[in-house]
Amino acid sequence: MSPCKIIALTWTGAMMAFGNSIADEPPRAAAPIQSTPAPSVADTVIREPSQGRPIFITPGETFYFVMQRGPQVHGDVRFLLRHAIEPTVRVPLKATTPPSYNDEYCSMVLLVPADATPGLYDLELAAPGGNFYSRRSVKVVDTFKTEFRFVHLSNMNIGDLTAPAFDDALPREVNLLAPEFIIATGDYTEWARARDDATSWHAVLAYFQQFNAPVFMLCGQHDHQDSFMQYVASRPIGTIDYGAYHGLLLLDHPGSPIDQDFSQLQWIENDLRRNKNKKLNFLCTNSDELALLDIWRANGNLETFVEEYKIRLFLTGGSTDWDFKEFADRLKGVPNLHFVRTHQSSTSLRDRATGISHYRVIEVRGDQLAFIYPDDNATEKLQHSIPSGRLRTFFDAPNDGSAQRVGVTIQNALNQGFDNVCVWLRVAKKNDAKPTVEPGRILQALDAGDHWACNVAVDVPDKSAVRLLASNHADDVPPALPIDVAFEGPREWSFSPKSTQFGLSYFACPEKVTLNLTNRAKSTITCWPIIRVNGGELHPDRKAVPRLPLTLEPGKTTPIPLVLQLRRVSPGPHAVQVHFLEDPLCRLTTFNVTLASAPN
Repeated sequence: MSPCKIIALTWTGAMMAFGNSIADEPPRAAAPIQSTPAPSVADTVIREPSQGRPIFITPGETFYFVMQRGPQVHGDVRFLLRHAIEPTVRVPLKATTPPSYNDEYCSMVLLVPADATPGLYDLELAAPGGNFYSRRSVKVVDTFKTEFRFVHLSNMNIGDLTAPAFDDALPREVNLLAPEFIIATGDYTEWARARDDATSWHAVLAYFQQFNAPVFMLCGQHDHQDSFMQYVASRPIGTIDYGAYHGLLLLDHPGSPIDQDFSQLQWIENDLRRNKNKKLNFLCTNSDELALLDIWRANGNLETFVEEYKIRLFLTGGSTDWDFKEFADRLKGVPNLHFVRTHQSSTSLRDRATGISHYRVIEVRGDQLAFIYPDDNATEKLQHSIPSGRLRTFFDAPNDGSAQRVGVTIQNALNQGFDNVCVWLRVAKKNDAKPTVEPGRILQALDAGDHWACNVAVDVPDKSAVRLLASNHADDVPPALPIDVAFEGPREWSFSPKSTQFGLSYFACPEKVTLNLTNRAKSTITCWPIIRVNGGELHPDRKAVPRLPLTLEPGKTTPIPLVLQLRRVSPGPHAVQVHFLEDPLCRLTTFNVTLASAPN
């Protein structure tokens, strides 16, 4: 059997293909094939990998597969990967070992073909009795990165009166940031444990299917723990393995305190010992009390554990961003360990939550981490996470593959820019040629039958927006203006408060800054430059540029001195953004600067 072909083996045939007798399989009663089976816990369930414990794998590698057999699975079966974004894209899998049976479970090793397209996949088992899935459980990657981002989602407590439903805007926003993975630290529901409601996991898992990244899920104090292993993962504890980075998913909350779980403590030490050569290790718990650090300190080996095993991050659930005070005493002696707690990822008003869903972006660069959002609306010192609702998309046509051209504006109202923001654009096929996309970078173009699905990346500055256009006809995409923009002057701007005679307040900076516009064309160009920073517009000095638009002579450079006046100053890094009104796509040229408030 070629790894590029879909395998079709009966359970008997599978055993014989590997030289084993069907007699090795425990006897089971025959069951009639159902034409429209309804998957249930009593029937076939793919246990590993699972939606709550996904795996990363590179093409040409194998992974361990475990399923719970049911009456629907007999006769010919196939194993496939189904693309989570474009379900028409499927990758056949090949069994490299004979099935192994243990009571009602069956396990084997499956091979991902060497030509598999990177992406996030559902694992599919196709049988005569129906198709069964482990949603978003396999991420095929061509290479593991050392510079990437992942996202933390904290407590949600859905069912609380102030959080009646999951926030559907949150996955749309997080998906734009294209994290390598997501960690959800539990407390998804409010009353599942108290009401003994195992069915609550259906809504939780359905919600996390909206995210376009693998989601690693912990069990929290309010979740239905008794059924966690039935619906979410085969064990309540587990690991994340992404290249040189290793994470431990732990069970620690008031209902299952880690200091009373000696087998888990031993497992943690053994796991860290095996992975001490990773670039960094990190810990994840639902509880924010950092009990594990107290245990290691009591044993006299806290500092040794943290340094020798390269533990750089302790990620926990919670209702508010950490205030640098709570449990701070437990971090003494381990200055290289970052404790990160994130605000509610729902509208719940528990504790001191704001009623706005938050998420945390953790940027990884080698062994360095950045995770604090520069919140310029903050009224207190916190380890700020990102409030949802400020990173959005606006499409000018249906993005379902029916339109021949699709445009989108990505708006970023946050006080932070992001590189490699990603959006999927679907364009109807005209021929075999792939669509033209401007001004982004096509990371992947999937042939989805009647349309192309393009994963497009673009850098989005702070407090700005970017326009993208994808078309199956290259002439539909307007060219960029042949104008080069250069920056001249200091990059650090210190602003002082000012006011007009009629009481209008603003900020001014005395630095001399000039933009130089060079016309590369052979003819005169008329243009109107728009210059922005920190969400505000900067204007040319009227003495040098009395009116707009400008007329640029061919081959000549025109200087534009700027007046550095803003209504608002947010100290920190920002991007000066320049585009032209004559460009329908408003392509941006950016220059990094740092703003500061001058002392009074």
